[in-house]
Amino acid sequence: MNKKYIIAICITLATFFQNKVEAQQQVENSMSQYFHNRALWNAGFTGIDSNKIYALQNRSWVGFDGAPVTTNISGAFIFGKNSSVGVQIMSDVAGVLNRTFGIVNYAYRVKLAEEKHLRIGISLAISSDRLDNKNLSNDEVLDPMINNSIKKSTQFDGNIGMVYQTKKLTLGASLFRIQENMQNSNSSNLAIGQIAAYYNIEMNKESNIHLKPVTMLRFYKNTATVFDLGAQFDYNNLLNAMLVYQSSGNIRTGAGVRWKDVAELNLFYNTNNKIANTSSQQYEIGLGIHLNKK
Repeated sequence: MNKKYIIAICITLATFFQNKVEAQQQVENSMSQYFHNRALWNAGFTGIDSNKIYALQNRSWVGFDGAPVTTNISGAFIFGKNSSVGVQIMSDVAGVLNRTFGIVNYAYRVKLAEEKHLRIGISLAISSDRLDNKNLSNDEVLDPMINNSIKKSTQFDGNIGMVYQTKKLTLGASLFRIQENMQNSNSSNLAIGQIAAYYNIEMNKESNIHLKPVTMLRFYKNTATVFDLGAQFDYNNLLNAMLVYQSSGNIRTGAGVRWKDVAELNLFYNTNNKIANTSSQQYEIGLGIHLNKK
């Protein structure tokens, strides 16, 4: 059994036994979720940025063979006066374990007053798990118990999210894995919910320079809540830069460019602090396509 195989199996089992195989209906470690694709963590944000397609790839535990790679492609589309629908396809590969998710979001906007809205969103997730035998040589055999546990039937679960939005303030709350968490299982340390507050500060009279502070809390079953505090600086809806501090000790940074309300490219980096509920060193790239102006 070679070194590459041992490392891949160790990472696979660590990921598997921490998260089990319940549906991961959002990208918990994604750095695009803060500002560029908030529907990743809250279905209520579906369609808030108008019709948009966003693709990302996140790589963590960089430098290890078989390190986790998450790829997500999502789209949000407005129909009618107040409704939006979203679709996500996600692949989460760690060592020999390959997870595939299909997620459908729906959000409805309720107008409360002038420039005040309540958005209610729900999502349905379908997940399946399999082993990538290409990473195993002919003389390497995985424990049958692990193999059978991973190869479960297709699973279903869902999230619910709400967003309160004014001209400058946005508040969001989301509950994850409603079915799994209602079972009250203590065998896995999955996220059970997330809340966040955003604010938009106009830095000049022309309103083309913005500072957008954010605070975010993630709640887990068995370990401490993770608190995020940071902001994004936006110049003329063209250039942006992000800095976020996590209570785990990680620093998350990012920068992006947007071209004529048509496309955006974002790059992110997460420092290497190995604490529960956070990943090791991460790199992420995100590409957004705007199908029409907001």
